[in-house]
Amino acid sequence: MLQHRFQTWRFSGQFVRSGHIHTIIPLLVLSFIWIARNDANHRRISMEPSGIIWRVYHTISLLHTGKLFQFVHWRGDLDLALRFGITLISPTPNPQPPTLVYWRVLSDGSAKINTDGCVRDGFASGGSVIRDHIGHCIRAFSAGYGDIFILEVELRAILQGIELARRMGLVDLWIETDSTLAVHCISRGGGPWVIQSMLRRIRQLLSFDRDTVSHIFREENQVADSLAFEG
Repeated sequence: MLQHRFQTWRFSGQFVRSGHIHTIIPLLVLSFIWIARNDANHRRISMEPSGIIWRVYHTISLLHTGKLFQFVHWRGDLDLALRFGITLISPTPNPQPPTLVYWRVLSDGSAKINTDGCVRDGFASGGSVIRDHIGHCIRAFSAGYGDIFILEVELRAILQGIELARRMGLVDLWIETDSTLAVHCISRGGGPWVIQSMLRRIRQLLSFDRDTVSHIFREENQVADSLAFEG
């Protein structure tokens, strides 16, 4: 039954070919089911559907970040790419002009937190910079986090930045990170159990009718990137 469903979905797309997302997702699902089953049998780790789903999502995000996915691999399924936080532009024969990216100013009384995380030689670090509504830096930090994986690093830097802003009495916050996966986990939930306590704390500190969490291009996030590197 499961095999039939996978086969039906795999060949349902008009543009399906080797390496297309219709062939990748079934392979990832089956692989992570097998891994989860082994973990349950040999390591006594509970086999949870949410964990398998998150592993598939995380792997696809990593493949996209590593530029192993191109437009052709998502052809006919651009709406599916958006669900993974991936925005694709159809290739055109003419080169596109450069995209101007810049730090966007805020309304009066607001503050912006730019955060970033990195892992170098197995050591994780992160940093944040807090600016007022006209772009003046009012506080910044960098910190080392030890041996944790990159999504946990990104979220920890975000959490520390928000906590610092709240201690300073800042209310209307715009949090920017270049991690689409971190934005997705905060806004939609999900992810492994190790980040759930951080996600709960982040949501407790945020007011989603007043605060904003959004993705930013790495080129716009250079200050936070430098702070993370120094942590």
